[in-house]
Amino acid sequence: MEDYINESNELEQYFYSNVDSLNFFINKQIDEISKFSQRIRNWENKNITLPIFSELTTKDIWKIDQERIYKLFVTFRKGNTQDKITDFINIRNSFYNIDKFIKIQNDLNIASYQLLTENIEIWNNNLKILIELSNHFVTEYNISLRNDIDEFLNAYTDLVIKKQRQLINENKSGNIEIIYNELIIPLSSIVNNKKYSKDKRIYLISTPLINLQKVYSDVKNIKYEQRKKILESGRRLLWTKLLINESIQKTKNREKSYN
Repeated sequence: MEDYINESNELEQYFYSNVDSLNFFINKQIDEISKFSQRIRNWENKNITLPIFSELTTKDIWKIDQERIYKLFVTFRKGNTQDKITDFINIRNSFYNIDKFIKIQNDLNIASYQLLTENIEIWNNNLKILIELSNHFVTEYNISLRNDIDEFLNAYTDLVIKKQRQLINENKSGNIEIIYNELIIPLSSIVNNKKYSKDKRIYLISTPLINLQKVYSDVKNIKYEQRKKILESGRRLLWTKLLINESIQKTKNREKSYN
C-alpha cells in the first residue's frame, strides 16, 4: 500500500506538471491570437493563418491511465461524490476542448489559406487583363493614326499604367486595399462616366473590373470571418483554461483518503 500511495502521488504530480505545461502554452496561444487579430487588419499581410504551438498538446496526458486518475481524484478523496465526479469530468472535457481547438484551427487555416490564394490569383489575373487592355488600346490608337486627344485612353492609362507603376515604386503594389481605393474605384468612376457610355472599350473593361471588385469584397469578408472565428475560439480556449484550473484546484483542496 505504501508503494501504491507513493506511486499514485508521483503520478498525480506528473499529471499536474502536464497541466502546467498546457497552461503555459494556452497563454502563449491566446497571446498569439491577440497579435493575429492585429496582423490580419493589415492588408499588406497576406498570411491569415493562425500559428498553432506544437507544444499545445494533450497527447502526454491521454497516455496517463485515466482510470488511475479517476481513483486519485474521486475514489481516494473525501467529499461529495457528485462534486468530485463533476470536477473530474470538467477536467477531461477541457482536454477534449483543447484537442477540438487545435483541429478546428488547423482546418480553418487550410480553408482560409485556400480561399485567399484563389482570390489573390483571380485578383492578379484581372489586373493583368487591365494592363493588357491598356496596351491594346494604345496600339489601336496608334494604328488609327488619330491626331485628336483620346480622353478616355489618357485617363485609363494614367490609372492602369502610371498609377500601378507609382504604387510599385512606393512598395504598395501588394496592398489590395490601396490598389482598390487608388485604382479600382477611380477606374469605376471612368466606366460610369456618361460621356464614355458609348465607348466600346467600356465593355472590355467591365468584366475584369467587376471581378476585381468582387475579389476585394470577398477578401475583406474572408479576413473578417477569420478574425471573428479565431477570436471566438480564443475566448473558448481561455474559458477552458479557467475550467481546468478551477476543477484541479478544488480537487487538490480535498483531503486524500486511501481507506
